[in-house]
Amino acid sequence: MATVYNCSHTAKWGRWVVRNRLLLAFTFLFMVTAPWQTFGAEKPAISLKAEVDKAFITIGDPVVYTVTIRHVPSIKVLSQITPPASDILSIKKIEDLRREEDGMVVEGKRMKLTAYRLGEFILDPISIDYTDDKGQKGKIQTEKIYLTVKSVAEGETKTDIRGIKSVISIPRKYRLAIFVIITSLGVILLGLWIYRIVRKKVAERIEQGPPLTAEEEAKLNLERLYGSDLLKKGKLKEYYLRYSEIIRIYLEKRFKVLAVESTTYEIVRFLKQNQVDQSLLEKIDEVLEASDLAKFAKWRPEVFQILDLNKKALQVIDEAKPKETQGGV
Repeated sequence: MATVYNCSHTAKWGRWVVRNRLLLAFTFLFMVTAPWQTFGAEKPAISLKAEVDKAFITIGDPVVYTVTIRHVPSIKVLSQITPPASDILSIKKIEDLRREEDGMVVEGKRMKLTAYRLGEFILDPISIDYTDDKGQKGKIQTEKIYLTVKSVAEGETKTDIRGIKSVISIPRKYRLAIFVIITSLGVILLGLWIYRIVRKKVAERIEQGPPLTAEEEAKLNLERLYGSDLLKKGKLKEYYLRYSEIIRIYLEKRFKVLAVESTTYEIVRFLKQNQVDQSLLEKIDEVLEASDLAKFAKWRPEVFQILDLNKKALQVIDEAKPKETQGGV
């Protein structure tokens, strides 16, 4: 019985195979070719991906935002990956990415971001322009990325980062009072500023005392020059540049002649035309000529000559003093 049963079962199976041989053939063909079709599927020449390492953060927490472009070496990327606007997220660090993987070039940016406001952040899609090996242009784009910033206490009111709060309206009955307060503060601050300036000027005048006459100023400057260490350091040219400048400034103030910009000859001629005493003219000519020689002709006077010129410079100032001021009047 067992043998009969086995033969009968085998016969039934054979008849089923004959009736469904077409179905079996297609099934066998699909099972054999499907893995090869999957394995040999062509990868896209270029792809663009944007992602964040977490979708929910608290204020001040970092989030890593990565944008990668994967393309074959023959494709040339034309666009730059732009970071999110600084008014949306604070950028802490940007790192450039570039590597080769399975014959593809992978490049992009990894950005460390953070937020200091609550709300729903939207990272706009990034578009990338490129050209293929045939020079044809193309464009790919990422999807929007949503990022939620939560309060640690979960009790604060959340605001959209893109929203702008409306201006607070001040009731009309308070506007006049606020205007008066602001104006009063402005007047007080202005008064304090003016007071400080006036006080400073008064203090300077008290310290400085009465203004010096042209003679007093020239003598003071000459005494400072005589007491300097220019001659000790061998800076003869600098010494007589200052010496000549003091004398010329005094003559300009005293006789209204452009002494600083004129030559010694022009100064003496002008003073002679204005009836300056001959003895004074000779002293002026001597001190100016000597300073010119020291400045331009590399003349190195002896010590007694320097002392004599210093003495004559003071005599020039005393003799040129207006008559009404002589005698201390």
